Amino acid sequence: MPPHTSPRRVRIPTIEFLKDRLYLGAYDSPPSDTDTTIYFTVDDIVFYNAFHHDFGPLHIGHLYQFAVMLHEILGEEENQSRSVVFYSRTNSRSRANAACMLCCYMVLVQSWPPHLALAPIAQAEPPMMPFRDAGYSVADFTLSIQDVVYGVWKAKDRELLDMREFNIEEYEKFEKVEMGDFNVIPSHFVAFASPQYNVSAEGTPRKLPTPVRNVVEFFVENNVAMVVRLNSPLYDKSIFEDRGIQHIDMIFEDGTCPEMETVRRFIGVCIEVINKGKMIAVHCKAGLGRTGCLIGAYLIYAYAFTANEVIAYMRFIRPGMVVGPQQHWLYIHQHEFKEWRHTMALGSPVAGLAGLRPLVSLTSLRERQSSPRTPVRSVLGVVENNAALPAPTPGQPRKPARAVSVSADDRLSQVDRELDNQIMIFNDENAAQQPDAAEELVIGKTRSTSLSPGRRSVSYSAVTTMTTTTTTTTIGSASPGNRLNTVKAQRRVTSGSGVAEKTRGSPSGVRKVSRTAKRLG
Repeated sequence: MPPHTSPRRVRIPTIEFLKDRLYLGAYDSPPSDTDTTIYFTVDDIVFYNAFHHDFGPLHIGHLYQFAVMLHEILGEEENQSRSVVFYSRTNSRSRANAACMLCCYMVLVQSWPPHLALAPIAQAEPPMMPFRDAGYSVADFTLSIQDVVYGVWKAKDRELLDMREFNIEEYEKFEKVEMGDFNVIPSHFVAFASPQYNVSAEGTPRKLPTPVRNVVEFFVENNVAMVVRLNSPLYDKSIFEDRGIQHIDMIFEDGTCPEMETVRRFIGVCIEVINKGKMIAVHCKAGLGRTGCLIGAYLIYAYAFTANEVIAYMRFIRPGMVVGPQQHWLYIHQHEFKEWRHTMALGSPVAGLAGLRPLVSLTSLRERQSSPRTPVRSVLGVVENNAALPAPTPGQPRKPARAVSVSADDRLSQVDRELDNQIMIFNDENAAQQPDAAEELVIGKTRSTSLSPGRRSVSYSAVTTMTTTTTTTTIGSASPGNRLNTVKAQRRVTSGSGVAEKTRGSPSGVRKVSRTAKRLG
């Protein structure tokens, strides 16, 4: 037997993001600062709370904390001539989360285009580990760092996500189960876990528990006009309706994917509510799987996300969204949802949708019926009742076999007879509501924002290695309640390299590896 030997440590090369200024590294043990280099990590400060075997990506709140630390370190007077190395542990999960967070920072805060943010890690060795879902079963659908970066970039480009408007205190408060367990998916949706509340045995209302009260109060204060319930009732819907919030049910089984008819009804509701300048709250039992299916379908329909991008974007805001086969469902139908922008229109009001309208086909249903298509099932000889499929595993759809019923064309023909002249075709004004203009990359000018009281902000300017320019980077708040010292940094960037000179407006020591990051709470 060979003698026992300790595992060989693999040295992971440091990756350059800004020459002589900002680097990404990975080390088995914390490195020591030198006269020319300062090291920092967030491994012991921010944590991904896994549901099962998932491990990332880190969410928007983690990114905000990272940005605070980085800007403080860059702003220290004694660090003006030192390189900064952001590092993680050498295990594959920590490396992937660190690399993804730095790339997302470059896109969301420094306004780098996604391909430049991804270029430094493109051929990293060892390769970065992909992210997986929160299901119980073996991961058969993964997301790459590229998916996440392009997902958050597209949200920024479509003006859905703006770090300057992000409220870290509100985010950290309401994501807790005991405080309501909900997240705003900018800029139209609130994803949340089902409230659990019933009236007393006598039928008289009792005091709302704290999580439910927080949800209702937040909805009233933030212009939420509609609640869509996807799971079996665990509360009396009057808790919303009594506050002027409409409530509808689109229930389907946990772990499954919705029927296309349900998706069309949901998107139709969203169009009408959003066009009125209001928000929609969506929940299933946990506010992750079924909720992510429908919100993701709308985002693909309205903003042309890919399936991977929309899943990554939603998980960046609310970790765990879209589970198991639901990922494949979004992937398979993504092009269909995009085509609906051109082939579907709002139909007649439906009572079950609180008088709102679903999407219906613009194609003449009578013409379709004149040349019926042979069902795919009879052509392929698929065994009825899915008898040839393997037994379902945890996290896979558990839909019962469906009996042969009225065809989709027959069902839609009933709608067609009711439509007559009521079909509303989306015109150029509807398309204009979804801007396609790319985000402007600011070069050589200061960006700032004026926020309402109580909002926490990140003000910043772009960094580029392409042009000689002077920029200002600030992270802080416009409100007196913020306990974070404002950090201002003046940066001089020369062509082909990034050399920064920074001064800060308030005294503070260098943030070492072992110290806790300054937070906005």
